[in-house]
Amino acid sequence: MITNDTDYEVETTQLSLDVLDIVSECDGARLRDVVERLGIAKSTAHKHLTTLRKNGLLTKRGDRYYVGLKFLNFGEQARSQWTEYQYIEETIGDLTARTEEECDFVAPDRGRIITIAESYHKWVKHSDGSGADVSEKYRARIGSYYCMHATASGLAILATYSPSRIEEIIDQWGLPARTEHTITTREKLYAELEQIREQGYAVDNQGYTEGMRSIGRAVHGPDGKVLGALSVSGPVYRVDGSVLQREIPNALIEVTEKLEEQLRSKQTDAV
Repeated sequence: MITNDTDYEVETTQLSLDVLDIVSECDGARLRDVVERLGIAKSTAHKHLTTLRKNGLLTKRGDRYYVGLKFLNFGEQARSQWTEYQYIEETIGDLTARTEEECDFVAPDRGRIITIAESYHKWVKHSDGSGADVSEKYRARIGSYYCMHATASGLAILATYSPSRIEEIIDQWGLPARTEHTITTREKLYAELEQIREQGYAVDNQGYTEGMRSIGRAVHGPDGKVLGALSVSGPVYRVDGSVLQREIPNALIEVTEKLEEQLRSKQTDAV
């Protein structure tokens, strides 16, 4: 008998997960927020919130519920259980030292990307060149989710996918605009992905944050499948000219190839 994932869903569990998503998306939600967003009875929403709170998955301050610290424990376990994480962390440090810019590694997760590791050079100043601080609008944080079409890393990963998979992701998450530079049409997205395949890396020119550019490259595991992507980001006045066209792309390609070779060697040693 053919089955799919929905055949095994538990409605009560799914509702609790939906509650958690709302609390996270709202960066803190009230009881009435959950009721309105999910269209459920107040008593039902209260039961789920209370159960999640008692189990450490939520905490309450005033009339708002927030994600609980237990997720920090879960998150660290999820990251540390990646057998590749040690090499990724070393690669991020190497890339940061070489480029003197912000670097991170993201992994694909259900149609979006999530930050697994990041590093910031001690001399980096988050300015758009006029003195305005853009760091708070841009800075990647461990565990942050991003839509693929709006970031260099995401575009680099999308460029490795089949058209059918790309369409599934667009249908699920859309192509929402972050800035006036964000790719928001299928035509522009597919044209960009073709260019990425030709040059071997992706460039996000202020598509996620005004005043910031990023260069990203997909990382493949020993099995040939995409493990994630590395990226380098900085203000447009600094990531420009030869830095944008040669220096950062060359460094990114070199460290990516080195990382992939390390992962292949590790697998061979383990056999």
